[in-house]
Amino acid sequence: MKTKSKEKDIEKKEKKTTNNKLSLILDIIFILLSIASGIYLIVALFQYISIKDLKIIIYIVTAIIILFNLMMIINLFRKKKKKKRIKKSIKRFLLSILIVITIFIGYTLNYITKSLNNANKEFVTTSISLITLKENKVTDPKNIKNSKIAIGSDTEDLAMYKLPWEIINKYDIDEYNKILGYEDYASMIRDLYSGEVDYIFLPTNYGVLYEEEEGYETLEADTKILASTEKKETKEESELLGTSKDVSEPFTILLLGVDSKKEGIENADSFNGDAIILVTFNPDTLTATMLSIPRDTYVPIACFSNKAENKITHAAARGTKCVINTVQNYTGITIDYYAKINFAGMVDLVDALGGIEVDVPYAFCEQNSKRKWGKYTVKVEQGKQTLNGEQALALSRNRKKNTKGMQACGTKYNQGVRNDFVRGQNQQLVIRGIINKAKNIENVTKVYSILDAISNNMDTNMSRETILSFYNIAKDIMTSSKNSSGELVTIQKLYLAGSDQYIYDERSRLTLYNYIPNQDSKAKIIKAMKENLGLIKTEPDKSFNYTIEETYTQNTIGRYGNKATVLYTLIPDFSTYSRAKADSWALKNGFTITYDEVETEAYPAGKIYKQSYPPKKRTDLCNSKNITLTIAKRKEVITPPPEDNNNDNNTNDNQNSGENTPETNP
Repeated sequence: MKTKSKEKDIEKKEKKTTNNKLSLILDIIFILLSIASGIYLIVALFQYISIKDLKIIIYIVTAIIILFNLMMIINLFRKKKKKKRIKKSIKRFLLSILIVITIFIGYTLNYITKSLNNANKEFVTTSISLITLKENKVTDPKNIKNSKIAIGSDTEDLAMYKLPWEIINKYDIDEYNKILGYEDYASMIRDLYSGEVDYIFLPTNYGVLYEEEEGYETLEADTKILASTEKKETKEESELLGTSKDVSEPFTILLLGVDSKKEGIENADSFNGDAIILVTFNPDTLTATMLSIPRDTYVPIACFSNKAENKITHAAARGTKCVINTVQNYTGITIDYYAKINFAGMVDLVDALGGIEVDVPYAFCEQNSKRKWGKYTVKVEQGKQTLNGEQALALSRNRKKNTKGMQACGTKYNQGVRNDFVRGQNQQLVIRGIINKAKNIENVTKVYSILDAISNNMDTNMSRETILSFYNIAKDIMTSSKNSSGELVTIQKLYLAGSDQYIYDERSRLTLYNYIPNQDSKAKIIKAMKENLGLIKTEPDKSFNYTIEETYTQNTIGRYGNKATVLYTLIPDFSTYSRAKADSWALKNGFTITYDEVETEAYPAGKIYKQSYPPKKRTDLCNSKNITLTIAKRKEVITPPPEDNNNDNNTNDNQNSGENTPETNP
């Protein structure tokens, strides 16, 4: 019996020893997990050390994690009295929860950091392709012979000159062909269609760039790509670094909308420039100004030779830097940062927010995000409502009445004014809706979805530290709006007034629609932006009136009653003029006219059917003040002289009688 008892005691001791060892190993595992999760959280936290308000909190949390784990280690090897001992199973359960929470917080912080880093793409990618008309039977660049090839003439331009030469050298194209220099893409496309050149170099995404350009809508369908190349440059190499300005002081940001058929920022710095919005923000007053610049606004383009005027959207085809410099030169306001956003990603962003509240100005229907009609048509009613992602994108895109839309939806959805200005205003409505909805984000899963939508579809030159410095602004906004249903930020509406004018484009040789800004409107807008930035002193409006009976409506600066200050003087279409009217126009505008009369039966006499300068050409761009007009002249019909019958008869008589002829005289 004693032997059996001893054996049982030994067995119990061995079992206890084994259990203690297993318990110790388990405790060590939990402590190691606690230490690892703590380190994971500390590393994640220190990525936010640049936020002043969080510095002390980060240090305190770090100290607590270190002390907690030290106590765990000490406690592991210290003997405890049984009465004070807490069941290890409970301790491990609580520790497990703590480890999970620590890992979750660290993961969330790292996820945010990753998204912020991804929003500032490391490289700017420029992609160029060699294209030709589809009817051209050549498919391999090596087989190009005896042809004319157009490239850029600026030897410092990466997209127009350097990258094309990489393709030329790779396939030895210059050996058997003639290389011609051009200043712009529009001239290349024009000469490709006319047959003056056989091959040209364009940005690889040229189909998207020109799908809404007058005269070039079918460019992608008419051409084919023979070869492509690309180069990645850092923001510094591309001269796209932001300023070092802290967002705790007033700053500017240029929002550039990329209207693509697919999500993500494409591997090309060229884009269509359908949305150009200049924003100024004052963090002290939580006020912003927002100016939508219509795509057809006629301004000096910074990267064109002699900064020639053209549609501002054409600057976008030459890259982000060209747009930034163009807007800076035109407004005289330094742009601190830019954010290029693909509108196709708006669908995911708005859906992640659970929709946005917008007062839609008119009922409309539009293609979906994939540019499809039919069953994919997006219909939106007029009035206040919650828009989903597809509807928000449709509102941002809509700018004209569509015949396809009429067929798909009916006249109800094609009423109201539609143009680039209206689209700009619609885009601002969507941006406001997104900002206002952001204050109600509570679900962590929504945060992840929102971060993904933003980071995948945006490129900015704001560093992670700069973006994180928005924390203090966000804190002030959230504090002031916690119990408010109003807007988070006061946004002053700006409107660049002007007039329409069709002008002959020297590059494409087409007469294109342009929007000529009003200089007074421009001056008022720039003044408002500079006041918000604190660059000039704000002048109080002493004419303000308000009555409780009327709803207060904020004025839109620059809008009321302003057309273009001065439109350009253009060469008329003389084919509709009489000679007297042409002379009168020339006298009035300081021109002389040389008339060249040409005999033709194709036009009535006196008809002016040809002119040395094309209609709608700006007179200030004419090389001389003399215009040659070709006028139709009736072809002169030479009538032979009438026959003298009497003389003929006398001659015959004389010949018949023979009386007076020398031959018959003796």
